[in-house]
Amino acid sequence: MERAAHSFPKGLRGLIVDDHDLIRKTIAKVLRKLDFSEILESHNGKDARSIIDTQNVDLVICDLDINFISGFELLDHLRARDTGSDIPFIIVTGASEKEDIVKAANKGAEDYIVKPFQAEELEAKVIKVLNQYHAPGPVLARLRMAEKRIQENDFEAAEKLLESALQLKDSPRGQHLKAVLLMKQRKSQLAVDQLLENLRVSPSYLKNYITLSNLYIDIKDFPNARSALIQELDLHPKQPLRQIKLANMLLKDGNTEAAIEHYRLALLENNKNPEALYGMGTAYAMAENMDKAIYYFKRYRRHHPRDSRPLKAIVQFAKKFKNSRVAELALLDEKKSHPDRLDTYTVLAEYYFNLGLTEQAFATLDAAIKRKPDYAPAYVMMANFHLKAKDLKAATAVYKRYGELTKDPTAHILLGRMYFELGKPSLAISALHSGMEAMADPTKLFPVLLHATFKTKQFAKTYFLKERMRQINPDLEVAEAFAAIEAYLIGRRQNTSQTKAS
Repeated sequence: MERAAHSFPKGLRGLIVDDHDLIRKTIAKVLRKLDFSEILESHNGKDARSIIDTQNVDLVICDLDINFISGFELLDHLRARDTGSDIPFIIVTGASEKEDIVKAANKGAEDYIVKPFQAEELEAKVIKVLNQYHAPGPVLARLRMAEKRIQENDFEAAEKLLESALQLKDSPRGQHLKAVLLMKQRKSQLAVDQLLENLRVSPSYLKNYITLSNLYIDIKDFPNARSALIQELDLHPKQPLRQIKLANMLLKDGNTEAAIEHYRLALLENNKNPEALYGMGTAYAMAENMDKAIYYFKRYRRHHPRDSRPLKAIVQFAKKFKNSRVAELALLDEKKSHPDRLDTYTVLAEYYFNLGLTEQAFATLDAAIKRKPDYAPAYVMMANFHLKAKDLKAATAVYKRYGELTKDPTAHILLGRMYFELGKPSLAISALHSGMEAMADPTKLFPVLLHATFKTKQFAKTYFLKERMRQINPDLEVAEAFAAIEAYLIGRRQNTSQTKAS
């Protein structure tokens, strides 16, 4: 197939969102062929949203059926941004989901591709949407450039571009950007006044409400924020993330009935959204309807089985309303229904420990270990119980048992960390050296060993360990405690040099 010509610039940045590695690799290969300078990838909507919020991207290619936040919600979130909201968005969908294509188009997606697809087909679609995006009229070109200048905090240039665009043609988008510019300059009241005037002139321009409610939240004017959100959602209710934002505010105010209604509206759009399910469970629990609360927490758990948060919430609210037996029954039911979800065992064991039912707690943790002998959280919980009881010998035995059963070098790291936290750095160093001999993960071992060695005032060894850590991971993010050690070592070396010189 002959390659279509393209007029968009080189060096663009793309974001691919899909939970299938092979599909992400196929899409990435197409983008590299089209001279993209950077390709960001995410396998779920939550991480993709974070990327969109913190990094500028020039194209999003997104599967609709992704975890945590759906492709529809991610598209809504992108289109609701103050700047850069109109970057091209291509959806990926299954052949049997044609109604989703219409829905995505209505939400502002530029194009779609149906799985399975050929690389050449995707390439043609990317070229088409990017050619269109990078050939705007004079007004749109100025508005987009003004947005870029706002993102770069070049407010003077942004203001000139906005004035130029509005002279060519007055538009709700341009007037809205004037408010965004004021907001970015921290001129909050002027921004509010501008948005209120925009609403008077263009009451159907949705972004005015979005920016206004967000601005009110920033300045902690929550009554007006709620009012703006309600107006926005009356105009455009099918926005699950915004429904959740409003529901969270209402729940914080203790208005559980109204919060439940907005969580329900969010779930109509995405019945798997974890925040809506968690919020619904919390709202019913606050209304002291534990049966419904547990129902929604279990729905959360069904769709997101690796997340322990709903189980912990059941325990928390049952305890709050002095109905612990309800929590125990819910956890036992979860354990029976899904015996391989081992975090249920640790939540249940913690529940037993808190009630002083030590025998049941240890039996539960032993059951988890029987199913998976290398399940480290069970050993950690056992050891922590012994440490609280000031039984160091029993805690040490737990980690040694872990190492003997699993032959996992991590046991030495756990033991070393425990000794260090107990203020026994020499014992920590001994355990960690055994971990080195057992080939434990150096990225986990060396930070603990560094701090333990520093505590024993072996400064030369500490410096050596610091350098070894740099070699293992040149991009190491330096923690505050590590930075303090480094500063101390540098200062000590400088003092030593000055003493020798004198």
